[in-house]
Amino acid sequence: MNNNKEKKTFRLYAIVLFIFASIVLLWTGYSQNKINENYKNRLNDKENENIKFEYNLNSALEENKKLNGEIEKLKKDLSEAQDNTVKLEKEIKTLKETQQKTLEQYEKVLKADFEYSNGNIKECALILLEIKENSLKGDYILKKYNELKNKAYKEAAKLFYFDGYDSFKKKNYKIAIDNFNNSLKLTEDEYFSDDCYYLSAYCGYYIKDYDFSKEMIDKLLNKYPESDYNSEAKSLLKMIENAS
Repeated sequence: MNNNKEKKTFRLYAIVLFIFASIVLLWTGYSQNKINENYKNRLNDKENENIKFEYNLNSALEENKKLNGEIEKLKKDLSEAQDNTVKLEKEIKTLKETQQKTLEQYEKVLKADFEYSNGNIKECALILLEIKENSLKGDYILKKYNELKNKAYKEAAKLFYFDGYDSFKKKNYKIAIDNFNNSLKLTEDEYFSDDCYYLSAYCGYYIKDYDFSKEMIDKLLNKYPESDYNSEAKSLLKMIENAS
Protein backbone atom coordinates (compact mmCIF):
# COMPACT_ATOMS: atom_id res chain seq x y z
CA MET A 1 0.00 0.00 0.00
CA ASN A 2 2.75 2.31 1.03
CA ASN A 3 4.76 1.28 -1.99
CA ASN A 4 1.90 2.22 -4.30
CA LYS A 5 1.57 5.55 -2.59
CA GLU A 6 5.29 6.25 -2.91
CA LYS A 7 5.21 5.35 -6.61
CA LYS A 8 2.33 7.76 -7.20
CA THR A 9 4.18 10.51 -5.35
CA PHE A 10 7.34 9.87 -7.37
CA ARG A 11 5.40 10.00 -10.63
CA LEU A 12 3.80 13.25 -9.57
CA TYR A 13 7.21 14.73 -8.78
CA ALA A 14 8.53 13.46 -12.08
CA ILE A 15 5.63 15.03 -13.95
CA VAL A 16 6.06 18.34 -12.10
CA LEU A 17 9.80 18.24 -12.69
CA PHE A 18 9.23 17.46 -16.38
CA ILE A 19 6.71 20.28 -16.66
CA PHE A 20 9.08 22.67 -14.89
CA ALA A 21 11.96 21.57 -17.07
CA SER A 22 9.81 22.02 -20.17
CA ILE A 23 8.82 25.47 -19.00
CA VAL A 24 12.50 26.35 -18.41
CA LEU A 25 13.45 25.01 -21.82
CA LEU A 26 10.60 26.89 -23.45
CA TRP A 27 11.57 30.05 -21.64
CA THR A 28 15.21 29.59 -22.50
CA GLY A 29 14.33 29.02 -26.15
CA TYR A 30 12.07 32.03 -26.16
CA SER A 31 14.75 34.16 -24.55
CA GLN A 32 17.37 32.95 -27.00
CA ASN A 33 15.06 33.71 -29.93
CA LYS A 34 14.42 37.12 -28.46
CA ILE A 35 18.12 37.73 -28.05
CA ASN A 36 18.79 36.53 -31.60
CA GLU A 37 15.99 38.70 -32.89
CA ASN A 38 17.30 41.72 -31.01
CA TYR A 39 20.80 41.02 -32.25
CA LYS A 40 19.54 40.67 -35.78
CA ASN A 41 17.60 43.91 -35.42
CA ARG A 42 20.67 45.63 -34.07
CA LEU A 43 22.71 44.27 -36.95
CA ASN A 44 20.05 45.40 -39.37
CA ASP A 45 19.98 48.82 -37.72
CA LYS A 46 23.76 49.01 -37.91
CA GLU A 47 23.68 47.93 -41.52
CA ASN A 48 21.03 50.51 -42.25
CA GLU A 49 23.12 53.12 -40.48
CA ASN A 50 26.17 52.12 -42.53
CA ILE A 51 24.14 52.25 -45.71
CA LYS A 52 22.74 55.65 -44.76
CA PHE A 53 26.23 56.87 -43.82
CA GLU A 54 27.68 55.61 -47.10
CA TYR A 55 24.84 57.18 -49.05
CA ASN A 56 25.26 60.48 -47.23
CA LEU A 57 29.03 60.30 -47.74
CA ASN A 58 28.62 59.64 -51.47
CA SER A 59 26.09 62.46 -51.70
CA ALA A 60 28.46 64.80 -49.87
CA LEU A 61 31.37 63.80 -52.13
CA GLU A 62 29.23 64.32 -55.21
CA GLU A 63 28.09 67.72 -53.95
CA ASN A 64 31.68 68.62 -53.10
CA LYS A 65 32.77 67.64 -56.62
CA LYS A 66 30.00 69.80 -58.05
CA LEU A 67 31.00 72.75 -55.86
CA ASN A 68 34.67 72.35 -56.86
CA GLY A 69 33.60 72.45 -60.50
CA GLU A 70 31.66 75.64 -59.89
CA ILE A 71 34.61 77.15 -58.00
CA GLU A 72 36.98 76.36 -60.89
CA LYS A 73 34.54 77.90 -63.35
CA LEU A 74 34.30 81.04 -61.20
CA LYS A 75 38.10 81.20 -61.00
CA LYS A 76 38.33 80.91 -64.79
CA ASP A 77 35.65 83.58 -65.26
CA LEU A 78 37.45 85.85 -62.80
CA SER A 79 40.78 85.30 -64.57
CA GLU A 80 39.21 86.10 -67.95
CA ALA A 81 37.56 89.18 -66.48
CA GLN A 82 40.90 90.34 -65.08
CA ASP A 83 42.60 89.74 -68.44
CA ASN A 84 39.87 91.71 -70.19
CA THR A 85 40.24 94.49 -67.63
CA VAL A 86 44.00 94.67 -68.21
CA LYS A 87 43.44 94.63 -71.99
CA LEU A 88 40.86 97.40 -71.76
CA GLU A 89 43.12 99.47 -69.53
CA LYS A 90 45.93 99.16 -72.10
CA GLU A 91 43.57 100.14 -74.92
CA ILE A 92 42.32 103.13 -72.95
CA LYS A 93 45.90 104.16 -72.18
CA THR A 94 46.86 103.84 -75.86
CA LEU A 95 43.82 105.87 -76.92
CA LYS A 96 44.63 108.58 -74.39
CA GLU A 97 48.25 108.73 -75.58
CA THR A 98 47.12 108.91 -79.21
CA GLN A 99 44.60 111.60 -78.34
CA GLN A 100 47.26 113.58 -76.48
CA LYS A 101 49.74 113.31 -79.36
CA THR A 102 47.07 114.33 -81.87
CA LEU A 103 46.16 117.32 -79.72
CA GLU A 104 49.84 118.31 -79.52
CA GLN A 105 50.14 118.16 -83.33
CA TYR A 106 47.01 120.32 -83.71
CA GLU A 107 48.45 122.86 -81.29
CA LYS A 108 51.71 122.97 -83.25
CA VAL A 109 49.86 123.74 -86.49
CA LEU A 110 47.99 126.57 -84.78
CA LYS A 111 51.22 127.86 -83.23
CA ALA A 112 52.99 127.72 -86.62
CA ASP A 113 50.10 129.65 -88.17
CA PHE A 114 50.39 132.25 -85.40
CA GLU A 115 54.16 132.65 -85.98
CA TYR A 116 53.70 132.98 -89.73
CA SER A 117 50.98 135.59 -89.26
CA ASN A 118 53.41 137.59 -87.12
CA GLY A 119 56.17 137.43 -89.72
CA ASN A 120 58.27 134.82 -87.91
CA ILE A 121 58.77 132.66 -90.99
CA LYS A 122 61.75 130.65 -89.74
CA GLU A 123 60.05 129.87 -86.41
CA CYS A 124 56.94 128.78 -88.30
CA ALA A 125 58.95 126.44 -90.54
CA LEU A 126 60.83 124.84 -87.63
CA ILE A 127 57.55 124.13 -85.83
CA LEU A 128 56.14 122.55 -89.00
CA LEU A 129 59.19 120.28 -89.20
CA GLU A 130 58.22 118.77 -85.84
CA ILE A 131 54.71 117.86 -86.97
CA LYS A 132 53.89 114.29 -88.05
CA GLU A 133 51.50 114.70 -90.94
CA ASN A 134 49.94 111.24 -90.52
CA SER A 135 48.81 112.19 -87.01
CA LEU A 136 46.66 115.03 -88.33
CA LYS A 137 43.00 114.08 -88.74
CA GLY A 138 40.43 116.30 -90.34
CA ASP A 139 40.29 118.21 -93.61
CA TYR A 140 40.64 121.68 -92.08
CA ILE A 141 43.81 121.05 -90.09
CA LEU A 142 45.46 119.15 -92.97
CA LYS A 143 44.65 121.94 -95.37
CA LYS A 144 46.07 124.53 -92.97
CA TYR A 145 49.22 122.46 -92.45
CA ASN A 146 49.88 122.05 -96.20
CA GLU A 147 49.20 125.74 -96.89
CA LEU A 148 51.74 126.75 -94.26
CA LYS A 149 54.31 124.26 -95.58
CA ASN A 150 53.99 125.54 -99.14
CA LYS A 151 54.41 129.14 -98.02
CA ALA A 152 56.85 128.88 -95.13
CA TYR A 153 59.33 126.20 -96.24
CA LYS A 154 60.64 127.97 -99.30
CA GLU A 155 60.77 131.37 -97.63
CA ALA A 156 62.38 130.06 -94.46
CA ALA A 157 64.95 127.98 -96.39
CA LYS A 158 66.15 131.14 -98.13
CA LEU A 159 66.30 133.08 -94.86
CA PHE A 160 68.31 130.29 -93.19
CA TYR A 161 70.68 130.22 -96.16
CA PHE A 162 71.36 133.95 -96.00
CA ASP A 163 71.76 133.82 -92.21
CA GLY A 164 74.22 130.96 -92.70
CA TYR A 165 76.14 132.86 -95.36
CA ASP A 166 76.30 135.91 -93.11
CA SER A 167 77.61 133.77 -90.22
CA PHE A 168 80.14 132.17 -92.57
CA LYS A 169 81.53 135.56 -93.56
CA LYS A 170 81.80 136.45 -89.88
CA LYS A 171 83.64 133.17 -89.28
CA ASN A 172 80.91 131.89 -86.98
CA TYR A 173 81.23 128.49 -88.61
CA LYS A 174 79.17 126.38 -86.19
CA ILE A 175 76.26 128.82 -86.36
CA ALA A 176 76.63 128.86 -90.13
CA ILE A 177 76.46 125.05 -90.23
CA ASP A 178 73.23 125.09 -88.18
CA ASN A 179 71.61 127.59 -90.53
CA PHE A 180 72.69 125.75 -93.68
CA ASN A 181 71.41 122.50 -92.16
CA ASN A 182 67.99 124.06 -91.40
CA SER A 183 67.78 125.36 -94.95
CA LEU A 184 68.46 121.89 -96.34
CA LYS A 185 65.89 120.30 -94.00
CA LEU A 186 63.22 122.51 -95.53
CA THR A 187 64.23 122.03 -99.15
CA GLU A 188 67.13 120.82 -101.29
CA ASP A 189 65.68 121.99 -104.59
CA GLU A 190 66.46 125.70 -104.53
CA TYR A 191 69.25 127.46 -106.40
CA PHE A 192 71.14 127.99 -103.13
CA SER A 193 70.85 124.38 -101.88
CA ASP A 194 74.20 123.30 -103.37
CA ASP A 195 75.72 126.44 -101.81
CA CYS A 196 74.65 125.15 -98.41
CA TYR A 197 76.58 121.89 -98.88
CA TYR A 198 79.63 123.61 -100.32
CA LEU A 199 79.86 126.27 -97.59
CA SER A 200 79.13 123.68 -94.89
CA ALA A 201 82.09 121.68 -96.18
CA TYR A 202 84.33 124.73 -95.81
CA CYS A 203 82.96 125.37 -92.32
CA GLY A 204 83.93 121.81 -91.37
CA TYR A 205 87.38 122.37 -92.81
CA TYR A 206 87.91 125.59 -90.86
CA ILE A 207 86.85 124.03 -87.53
CA LYS A 208 88.94 120.93 -88.42
CA ASP A 209 85.94 118.59 -88.47
CA TYR A 210 87.28 116.82 -91.54
CA ASP A 211 84.86 113.90 -91.48
CA PHE A 212 81.93 116.29 -91.56
CA SER A 213 83.55 118.25 -94.34
CA LYS A 214 84.08 115.08 -96.43
CA GLU A 215 80.44 114.10 -95.87
CA MET A 216 79.22 117.48 -97.17
CA ILE A 217 81.46 117.24 -100.25
CA ASP A 218 80.25 113.71 -100.97
CA LYS A 219 76.61 114.81 -100.79
CA LEU A 220 77.29 117.84 -102.97
CA LEU A 221 78.91 115.75 -105.70
CA ASN A 222 76.18 113.08 -105.63
CA LYS A 223 73.12 115.30 -105.32
CA TYR A 224 74.26 118.08 -107.65
CA PRO A 225 76.57 116.61 -110.31
CA GLU A 226 76.17 119.75 -112.45
CA SER A 227 76.93 122.22 -109.67
CA ASP A 228 79.43 125.00 -110.33
CA TYR A 229 81.04 124.18 -107.01
CA ASN A 230 82.08 120.62 -107.87
CA SER A 231 85.58 121.37 -109.06
CA GLU A 232 86.24 123.60 -106.06
CA ALA A 233 84.78 120.93 -103.75
CA LYS A 234 87.24 118.37 -105.16
CA SER A 235 90.08 120.79 -104.53
CA LEU A 236 88.86 121.20 -100.96
CA LEU A 237 88.82 117.41 -100.58
CA LYS A 238 92.53 117.28 -101.53
CA MET A 239 93.28 120.02 -98.98
CA ILE A 240 91.48 117.95 -96.32
CA GLU A 241 93.45 114.82 -97.22
CA ASN A 242 96.72 116.75 -96.96
CA ALA A 243 95.67 118.30 -93.66
CA SER A 244 94.67 114.99 -92.10
